[in-house]
Amino acid sequence: MTRFYSLLITSLLLQIQQLSLHAQTEYGETLKSRIYVGGSFALGLGNVTSIDISPMAGYNFNRYLSAGAGITYMFYSYNDPFGASTDYRTSFYGARLFARAVPLPDLLRGLFLHAEYESINNERFAEAFPNGPFQLQRAWTPAVLIGPGFRSQMGANSFFTLSLYYNLLDDGTVERSIYSGPIIYRVGFIFGLY
Repeated sequence: MTRFYSLLITSLLLQIQQLSLHAQTEYGETLKSRIYVGGSFALGLGNVTSIDISPMAGYNFNRYLSAGAGITYMFYSYNDPFGASTDYRTSFYGARLFARAVPLPDLLRGLFLHAEYESINNERFAEAFPNGPFQLQRAWTPAVLIGPGFRSQMGANSFFTLSLYYNLLDDGTVERSIYSGPIIYRVGFIFGLY
């Protein structure tokens, strides 16, 4: 009986998805044409290896405003070139919500303003108890990023993006930022679904 209900729910969800993809919006476009996916990827190799994979998906409400969500996974590794026992490996992961505004779509086509809330789980040294020894612990680190970005069209419905953000919560401590400073830049891509 449980299997029957699982099949029924799956079938209903697929039907709703098909109907929503073809539903007309108030602007006369399909819902599917307003959804975009993309993200950023970074790779650094050597004694210090870093990999950052950050996919995201968004929805264009109109030509001026979009919003969405994304996830982040970062891998960091340090291999001591002198063979000492200071090799280190760790992973960061988290999620983000963002909004983008295009203030002047006809005058400055590629310019957008970005606001984002991000929370990343990472390893850092912290006191085990007040005035105690520092130990490596996992903790969530929030960030509020704002700043401009620019997108350049690469194809019919694909864009290259370059963004420069300022972390409003960065106070120079590891508890307030996983980045090396308050200024963050990102390079990425966006692909529309239509």
